[in-house]
Amino acid sequence: MRIGEIGKTIVEGELTLRKLMAIRLGRQAAFLVVAAIFAFFAVISGHGLLWAFCYQTLGFSALGSAAAVFGADVVVVIMGLVMGRRSYMTPEEIRVRFAREHALNELRQTVALSAVATTVAGPLTRHTGRAVWNLFKAMTGRGK
Repeated sequence: MRIGEIGKTIVEGELTLRKLMAIRLGRQAAFLVVAAIFAFFAVISGHGLLWAFCYQTLGFSALGSAAAVFGADVVVVIMGLVMGRRSYMTPEEIRVRFAREHALNELRQTVALSAVATTVAGPLTRHTGRAVWNLFKAMTGRGK
C-alpha cells in the first residue's frame, strides 16, 4: 500500500516538525522569562546605584540623574525585546520540513497515478474498449 506508507511518512514528519517547533518556542519563552526575572532584580538594585553615580560622580542634577536612569532602562528593555523575538529554525527542523514536502509531493503523484490507472483499468473503460472493438469488427466485416 504505497499511499498508506507515504501518508504515514507525512504524518510522522508533521508530528516531528510540531515537536521541534514546540521545543524551539518553549526554549525561547524560557529565555524570555529568565531575562524578565533578571531584569527585575537588576533594575531594583541598579536604579539606586546608577542614580547615585550620576548624581555624585558625574555631577548631574536630581532630574538629570533620573533621566539617565530612565534612558538606561529603555535601552535594556529594547535589547531584551530584540533578543527575545529572535527565532531561527534549527537545521533539524529545516530537514524535517523538506522531508515532509517531499513526501507530500510523492503522495500527490501516487494518487494521480492511481487515479489514472483506475480509469484505464476500470469497468467503464473495459466496456468502452469492448464496444469500440465490436464496432471495429462490425465495420471491417470480421464480426460474422
